[in-house]
Amino acid sequence: MKVNKSSLCAVTLVLLFAFSAVAQAADLSVGATTWYSWWRFEEGDRTQTFDPALLYGPVLALGFGGRWSLSSIFLYGRFDMDNEDGKSEKIDRYDSDTALNYSINRYIKFFGGAKFMGYAMQGSSFSHMALGPALGIGVTLPVSDSLFILWNASGAFLFGKHRDGGSDGKRSGYTEPGLNTNLSLAWYIESMSTTITLGFRYQIFGTFYNEEENWTDMTHQFYGVTLSAVHAFAL
Repeated sequence: MKVNKSSLCAVTLVLLFAFSAVAQAADLSVGATTWYSWWRFEEGDRTQTFDPALLYGPVLALGFGGRWSLSSIFLYGRFDMDNEDGKSEKIDRYDSDTALNYSINRYIKFFGGAKFMGYAMQGSSFSHMALGPALGIGVTLPVSDSLFILWNASGAFLFGKHRDGGSDGKRSGYTEPGLNTNLSLAWYIESMSTTITLGFRYQIFGTFYNEEENWTDMTHQFYGVTLSAVHAFAL
């Protein structure tokens, strides 16, 4: 598994700094999340849709000051890519969001933070990793005391490095603007202090290379079903 070390280090530093800043948090939420996702890839005249794969990872949130919270989620999954020669390649995909959230009331929140996203091919030097700022809005609509409809939408502008596989190992920087949205139904189990969430997530990003004469810009779409379980602790 080959991952851009500088990008991962940057994400780690952001997490350490952010969580240390709220060490006196009022509550802590820990859980796991999954995303059964399709991947549609467009490059010039070529379009390819990968078979769906399961992405999974941890969820962590710290609440403080009544209206503020700091959240982080990291997802990892492995896609199979069938080449024209009939061979199958394994692609590791990464998706992470760390955000500072502010709730103006029980229905609406705004958030901003950092997004890390990328993919790398197994057994090759091929990698595509990016990091950048993101901003968004979240809406919560109560259906009952324990059932809620959640909608979130965000935009991000990432900066990354792309490296081809093979002996040449060509490299280029790129920018990657994109949008992300998800709609879900959340069920809060009071006796267990646990929230179960089931929904749908859609994500689209465009890749624009700095070295235009050697590269073709790309568009990536990811979409599928999400499921998570998060347990809350009072500190």
